[in-house]
Amino acid sequence: MFKKMMKSKNIRYTYQPGAYNNSKFPLSRSAIDEFLECKKCFYSNRRLGLKKPSQIPFNLNSAVDNLFKNEFDKYRREKRQHPIMEKYGVNAIPYSHNELDVWRQNFQGVRVDFIGTDIEVFGAVDDLWIYENGDIIVVDYKSTSKSVDNLFHSINDFNDVWEGGKIYKRQLEVYQWILFNKGFKVSNDCYLVYANAYKDKQEFNNILDFEVTLLKHVGDFSWVEGVLLEIYTLLNSNEVPESSSNCELCGYVEYSNRLFL
Repeated sequence: MFKKMMKSKNIRYTYQPGAYNNSKFPLSRSAIDEFLECKKCFYSNRRLGLKKPSQIPFNLNSAVDNLFKNEFDKYRREKRQHPIMEKYGVNAIPYSHNELDVWRQNFQGVRVDFIGTDIEVFGAVDDLWIYENGDIIVVDYKSTSKSVDNLFHSINDFNDVWEGGKIYKRQLEVYQWILFNKGFKVSNDCYLVYANAYKDKQEFNNILDFEVTLLKHVGDFSWVEGVLLEIYTLLNSNEVPESSSNCELCGYVEYSNRLFL
């Protein structure tokens, strides 16, 4: 029974020391987050091949992402500002690049070698904009339905986002690092296009209404290289690291072992 429940080891995303003479190990943006959240979970997953339990897919969020992409692509083809840029005073237009569609694909994304190692860092961007001076702006689409006391609550800054948007800011900064190391002129400015659904209306009528806001973050990706070096060192170690004190999965495993073993 347990064997059927276990996910098979994915060799491609399980690091094998010394095995990359003619290739690179693909390290995703989400893997960097995993390392920062719990080094033991990261090591179990990325080095030992023990995959985490599957999560429920966020299909509605993915649908919103696709609709945003379609909408911004219209303005990309027309080489003009989207109305939300005008509303928030962002003097930019959607950026055109012949590889953008590839960079947006999960498990493909925009990629760059981490020089001096056998690691290739990648991530799937939602969008890129460009200022008049040629600086590239990293943009990500987010969607949720935020309420306080069952009343709709606007998302106007990062104080309105879970944990102050800590994970989202890191996400944007990893993308900035990747693009910078690919040779692009990258702006410190980056944005979240946030779709916040109303859920306190009296009727559904097959329509989900959103308030769309724009959140600006001034990114600083100076931390990324140091973390990547830590990751590379850990991947080449045979010592399993300690769990993070606030890792829910490790806590669950430890407590269940006490109950059943």
